Amino acid sequence: MVATVEQLAALVSGRLVGDGKVSIHSARPVSEAGPGDITFIENDRYAKLLRTSPASAAIVGPHFRVKRPTVKDDLPVIEVDDPIAAFIMVRTHLSGEQKPRWTGVHPQAWVAPTATIGRDVAIYPFAYVGDQAVVADGSTIHPGAVIGDRCRIGRDCMIHPNAVLYADVTLEDRVEVHAGTVLGGDGFGYRQANGRHVKIPHTGKLEIGNDVEIGANCTIDRATFEATRIGEGTKIDNLVMIGHNNQIGRHNLLCGQVGIAGSCTTGDYVVMAGQAGIKDKTQIGDGAIVGAQAGVHRNIPSGQQVLGSPAIPVREQRRLFQMIARLPEMHRQLRELSAQIEAISAVVPLSPNHDGTVGDVDHDHDHDVDPTGF
Repeated sequence: MVATVEQLAALVSGRLVGDGKVSIHSARPVSEAGPGDITFIENDRYAKLLRTSPASAAIVGPHFRVKRPTVKDDLPVIEVDDPIAAFIMVRTHLSGEQKPRWTGVHPQAWVAPTATIGRDVAIYPFAYVGDQAVVADGSTIHPGAVIGDRCRIGRDCMIHPNAVLYADVTLEDRVEVHAGTVLGGDGFGYRQANGRHVKIPHTGKLEIGNDVEIGANCTIDRATFEATRIGEGTKIDNLVMIGHNNQIGRHNLLCGQVGIAGSCTTGDYVVMAGQAGIKDKTQIGDGAIVGAQAGVHRNIPSGQQVLGSPAIPVREQRRLFQMIARLPEMHRQLRELSAQIEAISAVVPLSPNHDGTVGDVDHDHDHDVDPTGF
């Protein structure tokens, strides 16, 4: 689809600066944009990229200063409050009409007679929906997905291919589960009896709040007795492991390969960077940030940033990193000092004391005078 900059400005309710008659056929990032493309600049920091970009137009933020020659003389710009959102809208518009969403239950899908299916649901071939499961209005179950017995899927959810929901998993509205993820499997719980590891049955549930997105190949375990919970708005990257009984707060960000052991609690707006590992029964407060590859072995108060293994506050860890970087130089200095001491010792040998130790001998006993005069 081709549109003018003027038409795109109207589409995103933006303010047009420059020639609105320029034709645009696609939307691309500034590093990839060419003639006929519209790009976006979120803030002034990247403004200089527009000077050399061959893009034909740009979407900019409200505080962007359109300066010549910072911006090419003939480059039209659209000023909006949210450049990224406007860019996505323009990109979707220029890509043309989207394929209409198919709805229905494909004859090659298996839906149990006792399941409840809402309106405008799409259940694709080879999907499985178990006994007494509920799939609410507008949700989509892609090929190969398994919805276990008594699962409850909210409105407008998206279950991608080959995702597996064990029995008694609840998803609230607008939850997206990507391919290969397994929800509600047994937790890793055993006890020793007669010299053997005996499995502890996990009879609890898994409850996932509104607007949660779970990446590909994640695993979230059900609780031992009650419920593992993922709070509203939390976003989980690919390859994340969340153990049984965890209570994850609202709007958390859990990056790739994070591992959370059982019975942990997080507050709201917690961020865990890639490969962070959390010890069982750990409590993490609101707004805490756990750095990449951190090993968390203690509770973290609200608002604290930690890094390293064992994880400690970022400021302390940075000082340690600086010291580690200096170790080679410190080792060299230590060797030089040791060599100097050996050289001095060879020139001025130490004499033995009466008690057999080595050191200076106080022959005249000057240092033995009694300061009282007696």
